[in-house]
Order: sequence, then structure tokens, then C-alpha cells
Amino acid sequence: MNQSAEFVFLQPIFIAFIIILLTLLLIIVFQKTQIANLFTLFSIGLISSIISAIMLYMSGYIVDEYGLGGDTASFFMFLAIVGLSIVNFFVFLIKDGYWKPDKIANNK
Repeated sequence: MNQSAEFVFLQPIFIAFIIILLTLLLIIVFQKTQIANLFTLFSIGLISSIISAIMLYMSGYIVDEYGLGGDTASFFMFLAIVGLSIVNFFVFLIKDGYWKPDKIANNK
């Protein structure tokens, strides 16, 4: 078997999650009326992070069974998904006034 082959069939799903989270970030930043609320944002971020973690974990089993090599791009895409989920959450909190960093800095 070719040992240099990589399992990349789940990368389009990782890319789709990244596109969805980037679109959500743009909606949060540029929304005039409240389209997304905190529950929606938290749910989308949590679900996308959990599903991408399961996909990354299962790709390890698939790679092991077929004797292929894993790819590092999937891991970095997983980190991007988790990072975007966290960034979306904090951008929403700051933009809607739930969390004000100025008040926290002045209380020290």
C-alpha cells in the first residue's frame, strides 16, 4: 500500500464549518437589527466544535484501519473552528454590551 497517501475526505466538511462560522462572524459584526441572539450563537459554536472534534477523532480510526497517513490540515482546521466559535462568542458579548472590557480594566 502507498504509505504517503493521506485521508482528506473530511476536509470539505471542516471547510464548510469554517465558512459557516465566518458568515456568522460577519452577521454579528454588521447586524443592524438583532438577527442572532446569544443562545443561537452559543448553540452553533458548540455544535460545530463537537461535530468537528468527532470527525477529527473518527478520521484517526479511518486512517489507522486503511493504513493511510493523517493530514495536519484537518487538525489546524479543527483549531480554526474552535477558535472562531470562541471569537464569535466574545465579539457578540462585546458588541451587544453584555461584557465591557473597559469596566473590567477600571475595577482593578
